[in-house]
Amino acid sequence: MAQQLHSQLRILVFINGNRGPKADKEISDNKLYEKDKTGYWYSYDDTIISRFQPIKAVYFDGHFPVSYSMHRTNLRFAKAYIFSRFCWISKKSRWVFNHKFNPEGFNSRVESGRIAARNLIDYFQKNKFNTQEITLDFVTHSMGYAYSIGMIEELTGKVRFGKMLSIAPESAAFKGFDLSLFEEVWQYGCNMEGDGEAICWQDGIAPQTGIPGIDKLPKEKGGRVFIPKEWPKKNRGFVKTHHLNWFQWFHLIQPNHRGYFKP
Repeated sequence: MAQQLHSQLRILVFINGNRGPKADKEISDNKLYEKDKTGYWYSYDDTIISRFQPIKAVYFDGHFPVSYSMHRTNLRFAKAYIFSRFCWISKKSRWVFNHKFNPEGFNSRVESGRIAARNLIDYFQKNKFNTQEITLDFVTHSMGYAYSIGMIEELTGKVRFGKMLSIAPESAAFKGFDLSLFEEVWQYGCNMEGDGEAICWQDGIAPQTGIPGIDKLPKEKGGRVFIPKEWPKKNRGFVKTHHLNWFQWFHLIQPNHRGYFKP
């Protein structure tokens, strides 16, 4: 029975991003949690868990202050927000967003992910899980993307990787990971490709860029999934396009659509 259980050790890892202004001065403790302690994921984790049916879902807090992001300061964040309300032409108005990467902040989050990975290994050992029989699936949002890279780098060769669902990743193009380690890799967010959509409807919290190499993946192995054109404009914008509270279009992805994640 134990051998049969170990052969089915599929574990789902959720990594949240910045938890908002009230928590801005906090820094992740890198601890493993067995529940969504802050309610960050709303009902999305329930939907994904029911779809994947892992033997266990675990949570890590990928929250870091705004100073660790491309915005660097709350003032720069506020200025970008204000300007975005009046700019429409996507190609000509992208200057309003804070596009410049923050290497120090990004790499700090990667290093924290490494610590989290070691805590995850300790959890496996404590529960007598055979790491060689474990497959990890990742779901990240925003700042959680950088955090996941640290975990992936630390865990490579120690576990197997399954699927990666990266929702509105922050600074995605700054650094990638070996996509071939995963069965599927999907990135969900707004479209800033080409002319894209009007700036006032774009994700200003984490201006979207592609995870390196994701556009070269076979169609069945992953890619980028953009907000459907029919999704109401009232549910888009600098904050709404990014925040999970307005990300319900994620539920509209059907089994015959690209980006529909299966067990």
